Amino acid sequence: MSSRFFRFAPFLIAIGLLVGSSSAALADGHGDHSEKDAAHTKYRQSVMGAIGSHMGSLGGIMKNGLVLPGHVEAHAGLLAENAKLVAAAFKHQSSKGATDAKPNIWTDWSGFEEDIADFEKAARDLEAAAASGDRKAVGPAMKALGKSCGGCHESYRKPKEESYKNK
Repeated sequence: MSSRFFRFAPFLIAIGLLVGSSSAALADGHGDHSEKDAAHTKYRQSVMGAIGSHMGSLGGIMKNGLVLPGHVEAHAGLLAENAKLVAAAFKHQSSKGATDAKPNIWTDWSGFEEDIADFEKAARDLEAAAASGDRKAVGPAMKALGKSCGGCHESYRKPKEESYKNK
């Protein structure tokens, strides 16, 4: 082995131990809870952002009559896949800090799960409409999905004027 390796080996081992112990502490739930909450919140926002991006992309295609073969089907399919992630992404209760999640998500978990199930169904229906190749079927399915999103947001997301983004 090279002498360069032996010079840096103690440093690399120390870094590995530090990263490993930090990861283990967080995985065990013994780490800083505010960091864990922030990580869960950031993940949730990433999932919801992906959903918003696919809706926006699909909306732009449909509204502007863009001819992008396979894109409507792809965005609809990705929306359906992302819909499956929403409930699990909200399992960890964290409604403090940089989040627009209302605390009633966790106090009314069964109601939240019902809304998520409606969202998942609407996303699958949109996926089926897109797969049919009938663009006229996609519009109403998108509208139904949007209604599902809005209903959940109204109940479980802070209004825009109360958003952490405006503070």
